[in-house]
Parts: sequence; C-alpha cells; structure tokens
Amino acid sequence: MKLLVALDFSERAERIIAEAEKLAKALRAKVFLLHVVPPPSPIIDVPPDVEAVVPPEKVFKKETEKLLKIAQLLQESDIDTAVIVAQNDEITAIIDESNKNGVDMIMLGTQGHGALFHLIIGSVSEGVIRRATCPVVIVPSIKH
Repeated sequence: MKLLVALDFSERAERIIAEAEKLAKALRAKVFLLHVVPPPSPIIDVPPDVEAVVPPEKVFKKETEKLLKIAQLLQESDIDTAVIVAQNDEITAIIDESNKNGVDMIMLGTQGHGALFHLIIGSVSEGVIRRATCPVVIVPSIKH
C-alpha cells in the first residue's frame, strides 16, 4: 500500500500528518510526503540586475528539509517514508506524482474557503478528486 500525502506547511499540516500516520500504520503503507512549489510568475519591468525570484534550488532545499523532518518523525514510528518536492500547479503535481509512484491513495487537507471562493477560484481538493484514479482522503480544516 502506498499513500501520497500532500502538504502545504500551513497550520493544518499537523492534523494531516497525524491522520496520515494513523492511516499508514493501519494499512502498513509507505508514505510519500509531497510539497508543491508553484511555478514562478513572470515579472514585468524588472531590471536585469535585480534578483526578482528566489532560485528554485533554494526553495526546493528549504522545502525538502521541512519534509525530511516530518519524514524522520514518521520513520521513528516505523513508517517507510519518502519525500517529494515538485514544481507545478498543485492539482497537476499531485496527480502526476500519484501516477508516477503508483500510489493507492491520496491524502490532502481542505482550506475551508467559502462557496464563492470555490466558484471563482476552484479547489485543489475538488480538482484532485475529479482527476485521481485512486481513492482520495480529505482531512477537513478545523474552524475555531
């Protein structure tokens, strides 16, 4: 059993990790921790001598280190864990990595935005559910 867990390092991440740990233990699953870095946005009228965007290598290094810390905690609980940092839009990256790694299940959180947000912007969770070829577990956000 292989479980892909998409993390965005928000305040919801701890809850997603806890749920992923429970599920991975119950199913004896290997966990793939995924963080998606959005592609760089084109910036107009920036002088060529100005570094407008952090180079992807630095972003990937920082994000990989965060994932490795989480992976270490899961590994201490005897859960086989791998880390993946991808650069793409979130839905495409989650679907691509799930297919590439032959995962049996995807787990991600929901941001808890309202109906208007979903109507205008859409939802990563919804997009993954529509495009996934395996079951998707959604960990709801907790509103205080």
